[in-house]
Amino acid sequence: MVMLGYFTLLERKVLGYGQYRKGPNKAILWGLLQPMLDGFKLFMKGFWGEYVSGLMNLWVFPSAGLFVIMFLWFVVSGYWGVLGMGLLLIYIILLSSVVGVMFFVSGYLTGGKYSMIGSLRSLAQAISFEGILAFSLISVMVVGCGSVSDLSVMGLGWGLVVMVFLVVSVVMESNRTPVDFVEGESELVSGLATEVGGLSFSLLFLMEYGLMSFYSFVLALIFWGSGSQILWVMVFMLLFMSVLCFLRLSLPRSRYDLNMTWGWKVSLVSVFLVYGVFYVGLVL
Repeated sequence: MVMLGYFTLLERKVLGYGQYRKGPNKAILWGLLQPMLDGFKLFMKGFWGEYVSGLMNLWVFPSAGLFVIMFLWFVVSGYWGVLGMGLLLIYIILLSSVVGVMFFVSGYLTGGKYSMIGSLRSLAQAISFEGILAFSLISVMVVGCGSVSDLSVMGLGWGLVVMVFLVVSVVMESNRTPVDFVEGESELVSGLATEVGGLSFSLLFLMEYGLMSFYSFVLALIFWGSGSQILWVMVFMLLFMSVLCFLRLSLPRSRYDLNMTWGWKVSLVSVFLVYGVFYVGLVL
């Protein structure tokens, strides 16, 4: 939870210095207490729903999504130093899909027309790229026969191909620029967070930042291997988190129809072609 708060501070610092201005720098020293102060402010502005449905979509489902992310961190920490990570990759595929469903349900059940539209669009984007993410993770598991988790068993060329697919699918899955349509909904129909209060809003976006930080750690594990030194894993994780912040700074937002076309046609066809050639070569 502390890391999620300071992930937001890292992003605001990167965006600030990238635009020739300072980020948060007033809270104590270099703005180090800014995430805590923002969290207190949002938690005090909670929305108290009158009905059971309001309590479900404003409190239960966002809290359940954040709990799933915390459980994923618990599972991946239990596999630290263990070479056999095939079961962990299956957990990631299954439980990360639950987080996308929690986003959808939280927005859809608010009853607002704009929130329902925004939640449907966010779910369509998540489904479009979960297939690519699943194929990429399963390929690492299959090639390593469940015993080796890093990309060294695939060779440099194929390992880089898999890493490219993983990075692209993680960016798409976590709704980051140039495909941050969940945030961009505020310019169109105000998105799935229209009807929620401060605490519910905080939980939803803690889910998003938690998913990004978790995928950064998983990519570091896949790149270096679970038996490597924690220093290199953490350095790669922080580097990828900084890349996600830099993408938001440098790229414009794409079009939604182009995103869907890329997800369902270009990426999936590329995945089938690349992995088909790779597995045929592996068998031969």
